[in-house]
Amino acid sequence: MAKFLISHGKPFLAIMSVVALALFATTLYLNRQINSRYQGISVSSRQHRTHQPGPLRIADATHETQDLASLNLTSLIEDERVWLAGCQLPNGALAQAPGSNTVIPYFANLAAKTLVNSNPEAAQEYISWYLSNLNKPDQWGLSGTIYDYRVEYLAPGEDSNSAEIFMQPTRNYDSADSYASTFLSLVADYYFTTQDKDLIRANLEDINLVAKVIVELQDEDGLIFVKPGSWTKYLMDNAENYRGLMDWSQVLDEEGYAEEADRFKYVAAGIKDGINHVLYDPEKGAFAWSLSPIWKRFPKEGKWYPDGVSQLYLLTCGLISPGDPKAVTIWHDFNHNFPEWKTGAKKDKFPWGSVALASLIMGDSNKALEFAGWANETFLLNDRPYPWYVLESANLITLLEHILAMD
Repeated sequence: MAKFLISHGKPFLAIMSVVALALFATTLYLNRQINSRYQGISVSSRQHRTHQPGPLRIADATHETQDLASLNLTSLIEDERVWLAGCQLPNGALAQAPGSNTVIPYFANLAAKTLVNSNPEAAQEYISWYLSNLNKPDQWGLSGTIYDYRVEYLAPGEDSNSAEIFMQPTRNYDSADSYASTFLSLVADYYFTTQDKDLIRANLEDINLVAKVIVELQDEDGLIFVKPGSWTKYLMDNAENYRGLMDWSQVLDEEGYAEEADRFKYVAAGIKDGINHVLYDPEKGAFAWSLSPIWKRFPKEGKWYPDGVSQLYLLTCGLISPGDPKAVTIWHDFNHNFPEWKTGAKKDKFPWGSVALASLIMGDSNKALEFAGWANETFLLNDRPYPWYVLESANLITLLEHILAMD
């Protein structure tokens, strides 16, 4: 097209056609990346998921969920822990669901963090699996990343009663930055909770390599690109990046590596500064959920993901304290736009237990309680249909543990 226009004496139109094509391609890319994150899958593993969408009973906005006071929360937690444990493969990896043929380390990192208290051995096995599968380097030349994996279940051998597995890397990942940052938070939580310092010390070099993934992807404005070759920086990812580096720097301080800890804190400070001064618009009273050379994308009223929920990551990752006026505004606007999120009444089929956790952070425990009751009725009592997956399970366990501690 461009060559045709130039040959016909229309160079301006040729340039505009190239720009239009670039905009169109960028839009397609962004939409594909965004959709893959909230669907609990990766772009590369979308076609390999075994748990396809099935019948899902979404509660009406006026539906009264079961009173949690009448339930045995300890029993609910234990049952969910059993389900979550069933996601772990013999090699330590965490699949999307029991029997699923997809492993996505981003979701597995967050789920493993929930295992640290209740099943530290399982968390240790997952951490060891992750470290043993680091790319050095990956296909884009970046070391410390990890690919998504496809899982093939093989028939039991003659000398075995259990099925064996074969795992194949997809040679792709949804985001290099958030995979790294959530792993760093997991490792730090494991270190301080279990006091198993030997595991961390033995793998210090590799864990630092994971942290350097974030450093390598940092732009001049302090924000982190989502992956090599991408021009996009996401609010959600950058909130996680800040948290991950700060968590890991605490481990390094504890181990006596003050200089290295300070370097990662410096990078984290740049991320926080970029979020507050590059992504935030005082007139809109909101943060852009993504930034690319073409545009900043701010939340649209009534759009759940990534627009609405992205703002909550500032709360759950500790960038804004609950009493901060910005936090109050974020939570008020979110509930104004999605008043019945706690009973699943939104244009999104995923439960989003992370929103209920944000509700607890903001001191809005009644909404968190209502969500827990709805999730129990909709998913747990119905054999956990898709889209119940490893992250939602972990979020519910964490939520119920906090609710139980409140009594």
